[in-house]
Amino acid sequence: MPDSRQAPVEVHSPVLGKRAGRKYGGGASWLVTFVDLVSLMLAFFVLRFSMTTLETPRYEEAARSISITLGREVSVVEQGPPITDGVQTETNGRGFRLGYLEPLLRAKLERDPVLRSARLEQRGEELVISLPSDLLFELGRAKLTADADSAVRELATALSTLPNKVDVVGHADPQPITGADSPYPNNWGLSLARADAVARGLIMGGYPHVPVVEGQGDSRFADTGLTRPIEERYALARRVDVVIHPERLSESRP
Repeated sequence: MPDSRQAPVEVHSPVLGKRAGRKYGGGASWLVTFVDLVSLMLAFFVLRFSMTTLETPRYEEAARSISITLGREVSVVEQGPPITDGVQTETNGRGFRLGYLEPLLRAKLERDPVLRSARLEQRGEELVISLPSDLLFELGRAKLTADADSAVRELATALSTLPNKVDVVGHADPQPITGADSPYPNNWGLSLARADAVARGLIMGGYPHVPVVEGQGDSRFADTGLTRPIEERYALARRVDVVIHPERLSESRP
């Protein structure tokens, strides 16, 4: 008669060990959790680094805007030698970008009753602020009026933080100077004296450099446009241009 008792089932420990590893951590699956933790920590530190790293170009643009508005220099504290891929103002002898300066200077001019009448435009690679002589000087004279002197000093605060080269150029209309008491024998002398007066006003207002001063008389009268009425052309010709160049001011200049 056969034995009704069943033989004991042999349990293989390797199978139990594999299942136990997945359930109780006895296998290699813990590495997945460890890698996830390391990746999370790496992402955290990258995020922290991106939040604390200063974006120099954006900072410099913000600093320029504040500088022009306040008339004071705003810059980052140097912590070491300059980097090779710095902003445009520090490379290739270039000053602040004129396309960036134009709207800032335009906003500055709009706040002054005299400077509001100035014309601001880019001519080639230069940014030119044309100041009407009729608002700055009395007829045939080269001394700034009280209001004009205040306006030129206000302009000086906007230019004082620029590293760009700045020239001051006087212009006149082709009409001969009238009046025996005029100290200027011709329009060239008058345009030069008026440019010098504006340059002196900029310096007295805080501009830290001595700009190049030039008088061109009526030599650029054709630039006023042949289609305009003659009186309008005369008014446009009587002006002092503050010319901002794209290149930096030479360190050898005063």
